[in-house]
Amino acid sequence: MDAEPYDSMTHVANAGAATAAALLASRTDEYRNIIRQNGLVLEWRYEQRREMQEILPSIYLGPYSTTRNLEELQREGITHIVTLWDRSESKLLKLHHQEHFRYLSLEISDATTQNLIALFPAVKQFIDEAIMQQNGKVLVNCMNGISRSPAFVVAYLMETTGEEYETVYRFVQTKRFCVNPNPGFRHQLEEYGPIYSALQIINSQPPEFRTSTRRSAPEDDDEDEPER
Repeated sequence: MDAEPYDSMTHVANAGAATAAALLASRTDEYRNIIRQNGLVLEWRYEQRREMQEILPSIYLGPYSTTRNLEELQREGITHIVTLWDRSESKLLKLHHQEHFRYLSLEISDATTQNLIALFPAVKQFIDEAIMQQNGKVLVNCMNGISRSPAFVVAYLMETTGEEYETVYRFVQTKRFCVNPNPGFRHQLEEYGPIYSALQIINSQPPEFRTSTRRSAPEDDDEDEPER
């Protein structure tokens, strides 16, 4: 599962900063509007769990097996791939067609105790990079496309659109009916809304209004205490 280290935001191609930001802003508005319409599942076949589905324009979700099919990936216009795997799967998985796609590979267990929140920002940054690229599209996958990868897609859409967990989860399920993050992941997704909202408020403040969490010791603290 070796891949080149991820150097954040250095691979946005063929678009200046202003154009890239405009693309991302446009997609954000589009995603919010689509999610609020909350479409219905018209048909779902069991075999579709082995396929990838377009959740929203530029964002796809599916099982690891879909990364093997170069022809299909190119037909769908995929440019970026997020692969989530754990140690027990490492001998079964490889990063296919690395010469054609930009990869982000993360070791993540499908255990209820696995911390996802700490990894959400890296995945969001990578997906943003894909969307800011002209005609960029990203596929998020894990072994079965049922628990880990849906959790990251839901987290991304929550933070990007500002919609609540239940709204986003129901929407994603209308596109890929088999999604079912484990209970620990669902709990973290419910907690993530207030966390990213608080961070957005803090980051929107001028630097002089951001309070440091570090405590400065008084100048006379233990000044007469001998060194040890």
